[in-house]
Amino acid sequence: MILLQAQNAVKVFDGKPLFDPVSFEIKSGERVALIGLNGAGKSTILKMAMGLLPVDEGNMVIGRDVSVGYLSQDVISSEDNTLYQEAGSVFADVKRLIKEIDDICQRMAKDPSDINLQNSYAAKEAELEKRGGYDYEYHINTILTSFGFPKECWERKITTFSGGEKSRIAFAKLLLLNPDLLILDEPTNHLDIVTIEWLENYLKSYKGAVFFVSHDKYFINNLATKILELENGKLSAYYGNYDQYALEKQHRYELALKQYNRQQKEMERMRRFITFYMPKPRFASRAHDREKKLARLEKTAINKPTEVKNKVHIDFQGEIRADKELLRFKDVSVGYADGPALISAMDLTIRGQDHIAIMGPNGTGKSTLVKTIMGQLKPKSGDIEFMTRLSLGYLQQDFMNIKDPRTIFNYFKDNFPLMEDQKIYNHLGSFAFSYDDDNQKTIDSLSGGEQMRVILAKLCLENYDILILDEPTNHLDLFTKSELEDALSDYKGTLITVSHDRDFVDSVANRIVYLYQGKSYVFEGSYSDFAAIGIEKYAKEVDSDIFKDQKEAKPVPEAPKINPILLDQPEEKPKKVSEFTAEKLMEKITKKEQELEELEKLTDSPDYYHDMAKLDELQGKIDDKQDEINKLYKMLDQM
Repeated sequence: MILLQAQNAVKVFDGKPLFDPVSFEIKSGERVALIGLNGAGKSTILKMAMGLLPVDEGNMVIGRDVSVGYLSQDVISSEDNTLYQEAGSVFADVKRLIKEIDDICQRMAKDPSDINLQNSYAAKEAELEKRGGYDYEYHINTILTSFGFPKECWERKITTFSGGEKSRIAFAKLLLLNPDLLILDEPTNHLDIVTIEWLENYLKSYKGAVFFVSHDKYFINNLATKILELENGKLSAYYGNYDQYALEKQHRYELALKQYNRQQKEMERMRRFITFYMPKPRFASRAHDREKKLARLEKTAINKPTEVKNKVHIDFQGEIRADKELLRFKDVSVGYADGPALISAMDLTIRGQDHIAIMGPNGTGKSTLVKTIMGQLKPKSGDIEFMTRLSLGYLQQDFMNIKDPRTIFNYFKDNFPLMEDQKIYNHLGSFAFSYDDDNQKTIDSLSGGEQMRVILAKLCLENYDILILDEPTNHLDLFTKSELEDALSDYKGTLITVSHDRDFVDSVANRIVYLYQGKSYVFEGSYSDFAAIGIEKYAKEVDSDIFKDQKEAKPVPEAPKINPILLDQPEEKPKKVSEFTAEKLMEKITKKEQELEELEKLTDSPDYYHDMAKLDELQGKIDDKQDEINKLYKMLDQM
């Protein structure tokens, strides 16, 4: 069943279309990721789908009786409600049905032979079962707990929660609403690693469809069944997850380049044919035919395909202090002066060229630990010893709170007064800023992604011993994030980063410091290797005391079990892997093109110069072979 269909939809800003007409459809059970550079129009397409922005040309059609849910704080009906009241408001009809059934049961107890009561009871029970039955409280418990809201805070009014917490409340309520089509814009924002992984598993079993924008490659890879890519104003569809998309995109580029080269070669041969045969009166008509065919081909000639290269080029400079001890934590406890310790008894040695990722659920003290390293907070106990004089470069998580009215160029000129103007322009150009951007845009007018690029550009001009980056991938698109990953992988200095982005951590970190239940656990290796073990098992191996006495120690919470009613759906049929078909077709095309090339070589043979019938027969074979090739390319285009 088609839930959403775009039909040549266009959005116009300042008199210009933001992208070419887009057409796509989303069916029941699909999980579709919309990807592309920042500013390409991804969020605009989502808002057009929701009706939050008008479609200026074409149509965006929602199926009849299809319920659609969009992730925004507008999902919250009243901030004066308690958290539980707001979550429970989703099930108002269920509560009404339960009360009506109770009333009918009481009446049936007095008059069990009343047929009308029996029929009414059966109808109400059927409707209740359709709406999820009596276990709505279990659904609320599961969702709220999974989004990091323990029962102790369920009676708090929503007004008392932070902005990030309200975003999670809205998301939790949206899942409880259980719409046919979920539309999500950056759904992993404000979520910690534990919740993200739970959400992935939940959405994989979601009965409806999911249409989402995300820059989290790991999340896309684990969730998506289809990719829509918005690139250079054009929308292209790919089936499969992110890895399959990347392979297929490369295949398509190679095939398009091959088709372009083949067409260019064919036109060049036609020109040679015309040049050779036109002066010969006997063959002039044949040359004129080729001229007409060449003109038609030139008119419809395809443009040379280009691989989109990232315009951002990052190069961090750092002091090489391989294996030298730089920082030593001795029995350190971390927390705010007026609060309890978030991390206790931390022992850690940081050496030159360590690339450390600090991870863990929200509230475990990740950013607090970073602030303690930076000297913004004092350890509650213990010592952090700097083994040598160190320069620290710091990207703070809440950098967007910093307001600066200077233009981008003036910002850099003031910070680097000895740097030549042209070098500043060149450096900003490597971070995808233009000359007009540099001199017209002010720092406080930039988008989140642009501000992040400015800060990264500034960090690259400093020679730091240690880079400390708190959620550095926030606001970055997939392409810029990939460039950042490459730059940090090559970085010769020491890196400490806080991140929930698993793909990013896998790319840049060689040590994991995982914060869990007030303790820190150090793992030598990648996050994928760490996740394969699991924090509970790893903690048990490292510190078995935490599991010794379940009465005294805080029990390890089990992952919430999701109601089978929410997860029950027909098993997905395996999808045909398109790249396999593409490879087979590509082999067939290559063979046919080789045959075509051999036939075309014969046109230059003297055996055909003086035999028009033979030349006509040969040309017929060439045309037939070209038709075969064109049909094969058409098959590829339809995949």
